[in-house]
Amino acid sequence: MITEIQVTYPADLAGPADGDISTVKDMFDELVHRGRGPVREVEAALRAMGYVPAVPERRGDKPREVYLGWVDPARDYTSGKYTLSLDSRTIWFTRLADQQEVRDMAGAYTTGSYVAFRIDEPGGVAHATAAARRMKCQPQA
Repeated sequence: MITEIQVTYPADLAGPADGDISTVKDMFDELVHRGRGPVREVEAALRAMGYVPAVPERRGDKPREVYLGWVDPARDYTSGKYTLSLDSRTIWFTRLADQQEVRDMAGAYTTGSYVAFRIDEPGGVAHATAAARRMKCQPQA
């Protein structure tokens, strides 16, 4: 007997959004639509740590990518734009020094040019926020 059927709608797939996602609020709403509770949990934890969200710039005529970059105001950004990025299922770190700090943490996986944590897996939110906490700089006195 079948007790559950999972259906994936095109709106739930990765890719550009249909609506306006040019503001942090609109992008966050789109991420929540796609990823539900884990996105809310990670967003609340990142804000509590002092990270500030930013919407990525559009590249040429391509649709805007659906993620939020997160800036640490206490950090020097001479290379790279964000400390970490969040989409509907993952947070990831692209700066090489940061990758070296988090790559051996629980829940981390390396692919391409980044180290990531899947927030939609059991324990994923805790692993992702622990990595973000490790990389958070303290404000200069």
